[in-house]
Amino acid sequence: MDPNTKIDIVWIILCAILVSTMQAGFCALESGLVRAKNSINVAIKNLVDFCIASLVFWLVGYGVMFGPSLLGLAGTQTVHEISSDAYTMAFFLFQLVFCGTSTTIVSGAVAERMSFTGYFLAALVLAGLIYPVTGHWAWGGTEDAPGWLRAVGFHDFAGSTVVHSVGGWMALAAIMIIGPRAGRFAGKGIQGHDMPVAVLGVFLLWFGWFGFNGGSELAFNERVPLILVNTAMGGAAGGLAALLFTWLVFRLPQVPLIMNGVIAGLVGVTAGCDHFTPFASVIAGAIAGILACLTSVAMDRTHLDDAVGAVAAHLIPGIWGTLAVAVVGDPDGWPMAHDRWQQLLIQLQGVATMGAYAFIVSYSLLWLINKVHPLRVTEQQERMGLNISEHGASTSTQDLLTQMIDHERGGDFSQGVQVEPETEAEPIAREYNRVLAKVNEMTQDLKESERRVSTILESSAFPIAILDLDTHQLNYLNGRALEMFALLPGQALDEERLWVDEGERAMVLHTAAAMGKVTDVEVQLRNAKGQAFYALLSASRMRLDEHECLCLSFNDITSRKAVEAMLKQRATHDSLTGAANPAHFAELADREIRRSRRFGLGLSVLMLDADHFKAVNDTYGHEAGDRVLQELVQIIRLCLRSIDVVGRMGGEEFAILLAETDHDGARTAAERMCEAIARHPVALPDGEMLHITVSIGMAVLHSGDANYKTLLRRADQALYRAKAHGRNRVEQETIAS
Repeated sequence: MDPNTKIDIVWIILCAILVSTMQAGFCALESGLVRAKNSINVAIKNLVDFCIASLVFWLVGYGVMFGPSLLGLAGTQTVHEISSDAYTMAFFLFQLVFCGTSTTIVSGAVAERMSFTGYFLAALVLAGLIYPVTGHWAWGGTEDAPGWLRAVGFHDFAGSTVVHSVGGWMALAAIMIIGPRAGRFAGKGIQGHDMPVAVLGVFLLWFGWFGFNGGSELAFNERVPLILVNTAMGGAAGGLAALLFTWLVFRLPQVPLIMNGVIAGLVGVTAGCDHFTPFASVIAGAIAGILACLTSVAMDRTHLDDAVGAVAAHLIPGIWGTLAVAVVGDPDGWPMAHDRWQQLLIQLQGVATMGAYAFIVSYSLLWLINKVHPLRVTEQQERMGLNISEHGASTSTQDLLTQMIDHERGGDFSQGVQVEPETEAEPIAREYNRVLAKVNEMTQDLKESERRVSTILESSAFPIAILDLDTHQLNYLNGRALEMFALLPGQALDEERLWVDEGERAMVLHTAAAMGKVTDVEVQLRNAKGQAFYALLSASRMRLDEHECLCLSFNDITSRKAVEAMLKQRATHDSLTGAANPAHFAELADREIRRSRRFGLGLSVLMLDADHFKAVNDTYGHEAGDRVLQELVQIIRLCLRSIDVVGRMGGEEFAILLAETDHDGARTAAERMCEAIARHPVALPDGEMLHITVSIGMAVLHSGDANYKTLLRRADQALYRAKAHGRNRVEQETIAS
C-alpha cells in the first residue's frame, strides 16, 4: 500500500473519531438545555440513536448511499458486497458517524415530550430511509453512474444540506406533529437547568467539527489546513454575530442564542469550506448566526417548540451554507465550470429537492406512526419528567423536586421531605424542612387566630360585618348584623346604601384609611327596608383574601338617642306648648344676634300676649286655657318660617325671634299672625268654639343693643302700648325707645 494512502487512512480514522465526539457534544448541549427531570432521557436518546444509526447504516444505509446508482436515485449495494479493505473500512467508519450526527439532530428538537419508543422509530426512519437516499443524490454512485445531483454539479462538501438540513427537516416535521411542551409558551416559558454543561457541549461540537470538515477531504493533503481554518472562522463569526444580535434586540447576551449562533456558523461553512477563503467563511458564518437568531424568534412567535433550537441551528443555516457555495465561494472549487447564476440554481435545486423529500417522507411516516403508536408521552408523564416516567431513573435533586411538587398538589405540608445524606440535594432538603416546620407552626397559630376571630365574629354581643373596600360590598355579616340591617342570610347589601349622611361615610372611610381604625363614631344608617337608625360604629382595617377590608362593629343607639332627644326637649322646651323655654330662647337669641352682626343680617323680635286670657281661665277653667295656649302656638308656627323661633316667656306671653328680618318684614309677619289667630276659633274640651285675639309688640336689632334682653325689653314696651291702645293690634318700638 502506498505510504500516502496509509496516511490518508489514518487521517480519515482520526477524523471519524473526532466526529464521534460530536455525539458527546450533542449529549451535553441537549442535556443542559432541558430541565433536570428530562436530562437522563435526553442523554440516553443520544446514545441509543448512535447505536441505531450505526447498525442501520451498516445494514442498509451505506449500500443505498454509496452503492452503484440506480437511475441516480439510490445505491443498490448490499451489506455483503461492501469491501473490507482498509480504505473502504475507514471511509465506511467516517460515513457512519456522519449518519449518527444527522440522526441525533432530531433528539434535541423533540426533547422533553417525545416517548423513547417514538424516538427509536424516528431514528430508524432517518437513518434507514432519508439520510442514505439524499446522501446518494449528492455524494453517491460512481464516476460513471453518480447520484443525480452530483451529476449536475451540486456541491455540498461536508453536508450543510445532506447532514444538517436533512436532520433539521425531520426535526421540524416531528415538532409540528407532537406539538409544544406543556407551559412552553406560558409565562416565562421553560429554561434549561445547566447552561455550563450546554456550553461545554458546544465546545465539544466545535472540536468534533474539525474532523467533520477536515475528514471530508478523505485525504491528508495541502487543502486540509484551509478547511480547518475556515471551520474555525465560521464558528467564531456565527457566535459573535448572534452575540451582537441579542445585544441589539434583547439588550443582553442570551446564552442559548449565542451557542446556536456558533453551531449555525459551523453549519454555514460546511458546504464550502474546501474552497472558501477565510474572509468568505466569516461572511457565511456571520449570516448563518443571524439567521439562526431570526429563526428562533420566528418559531417562538408561531409557537413551534424546538427544545434546543435544532431547526434554527441546522436547517436554515444548512440551506444558507449550501447556497453560499455559489454566492461567496471560489468558482475554481466547484465540480463543473458554471457561472455563479448557474451554480446558484443547481444549489437551489439540491436544497429544494432534498428538503422536500426529507420533510414529506418524515412527516408522512411520523404521522402514520403517531396514529398507530403515539409519539408523545402522556400529560402526566411529561409533568413527572421523562427520567422517571420513561426509565424509572432519577437524581436526588429530581426526587426532592418530585416530593415538593407532591406537597404543592396535595396541599398537605404536615410532613417534611426525605433527606438523602451525602447528596447535592441534602442541604436543600434540610432547609426546606426547616422552612416547612416554621410554616406549619405559623399555620397552627393562624388557625388558632382564625378560630378566635370566628368566635368573635359569630358572637351575639355585637353586630359585625366585613366590608370589601375594592367592591364596596358587605361580604360577611354575623347574625346580629343581619338582624340589624333587615337582611336574610346570603342577601347582599351595597355599602353605599347604608349611609344616611354621605359626609359621615366619607369621614369614616378616610379616617380608617389614614389611621387604620375608627372608634365609637356616632353615625346614622339605614337598613335594607330604608328605615334609618343611629349606631356607634367602630372599624379596623384588615386584609382578607388579598382584599383590603374593614371589620365593622355596630352598637344600635336609636333608643338612647330617642331618650336623649326627649330629655333635651324637656330641658329646653315648654312641656305644654312645645315652645322654647326662656333659657333656651335666650341661648338661641344670643346666637342669632352674633350671626346677624357677623354677616350684616337683619333681626327682629316680637312679643305676643293673648288678650283677656285670665277671663278664659276664670270662665272655662285651666284645661280650656291650656288648650287655647296649645292652639295658639300651633297657629303661630304656621305663620313662621323654619328658621324662626317661638318661645314661651311665662303664662300667656310668648317671644318670637325672626331671623334675617328687617322692620318691614317683622311688621308683615306680626300682622299676618294677628289676622290668622283672630280668624281661627279654638275648640274647647266641651265643644264650644272660642275666638281669641292677641296683642303684639315688635323691635328691630340696633347696633347699640348689648344683648337680646335690651331687644326683648323694647319689644315688651311696644306690647304694652298695643294693649293700652285697645288690644288685637301690632305696635312697634318708638324712636325714643
